[in-house]
Formats: sequence, structure tokens, C-alpha cells
Amino acid sequence: MGLGILMPSIDKIFGIGMFKTGLTSLGEALEILGYRQSREEWYHGRIPDDPWNTCPDQWSQYIPILLDRARQFDGLKDYPWMFVYREMDREFPNARFIYTMRDPEAVAASNRNLWRSRGAREESIPSRERIIQRYLDHQRSVLEYFAGRTNLLMVNWEEKSGWNELCEFLGLPLPAVPFPHANKGVYSPASRQSAVQAAQVVHHPFTT
Repeated sequence: MGLGILMPSIDKIFGIGMFKTGLTSLGEALEILGYRQSREEWYHGRIPDDPWNTCPDQWSQYIPILLDRARQFDGLKDYPWMFVYREMDREFPNARFIYTMRDPEAVAASNRNLWRSRGAREESIPSRERIIQRYLDHQRSVLEYFAGRTNLLMVNWEEKSGWNELCEFLGLPLPAVPFPHANKGVYSPASRQSAVQAAQVVHHPFTT
């Protein structure tokens, strides 16, 4: 039996960690396991681009768009999914959620470096304090919502989380390839494809 076959009780996987916490690594790992991934930045012109989630009540009016997108894929991560986990939990009661963690100082530094790499002026870059506060507020909300439940996995790729935790959570065998620490440049697109082939992925989608 190939990888990419979720336990019958699971219908979606949502990566709901904050930006710069290893969501790219999570997506590449799920791809290696054989799951169809929703790519980032599909949302432009379709839903608000609000990375600070300044208007959390706005999401209710975009649920049809989000559900249409979610039903096309097995794994969904990054924006806007980290802000709509409550709504997705209600719509997909058998979904699993993966919260990626990272040292808040590293999160802030990585975010600010990304802004600089895109040519932002220093005075326009969000402060270290603001980025850390967003991370901590989001973490508190996630932990409060999922308290006492078993459909949330918390991982920190920089503290040795990897295939063992992920595959146990999803009920899958361990693949015979290294875990893709994307931020360290381990996998280029070509090498990721090689990893998928090496794992002999046989994908069976959730839905038809």
C-alpha cells in the first residue's frame, strides 16, 4: 500500500501555524506523503489580503469561497487557513490541524528579513514587537480553541519534530526519505520531486 492514504476518519489537513514557522516544510512533507496541496497566494482578488487578521469577523462572508478551495485539496496551509481554523473545523468535523511553532524571536527576524528581501524600507517593516505579539496572540487562540482535543498536532521542526510525529498523527508509515527542512534549502523543486518518487507515493484523494 502506498503513502498518501489517510485514515478513513480524516477528511482534510490544515496547517495553521503563523507565518515563518515552517509551513513550507509542512507542505513539502505532505506532498511527499502524497497529498494534494493548495498553493499560496491563490486568494488575490477573491478574499481580503489581511495578514494581521484585523477584521476576524469578515471571514463569515467568504466561507463559500474558502470551502470551494478547500474541497479541491487534501492539505491546506498558510494564509488564510491559519485564521479560519474554527470555521474549517465546523465545516470539516473529521479534519486534522497541524500547528507549527518556532521561537518567537526567530519568527520576527525571519519575517523582517523577508520584508527586506522584497525591497521594503526599514521604516515600513513591522516591528519585532508587533510580529512577536501576533505570533503569541495566535498561539493563545489556537491552544484555547483546541484545548482537550485530539485533532491538533503541535510541532517545532527546529526542535527535532519530523516524520515520527507527523506520520503517527496521520496514521501513515514513515517514508524512506529525509524530512524536508525547506528553510534550510534542503529541497529544491527538483529534489522534492525526486523525494516523492523515492517514496513511491500512490495518491488516493479524499474526494472524487
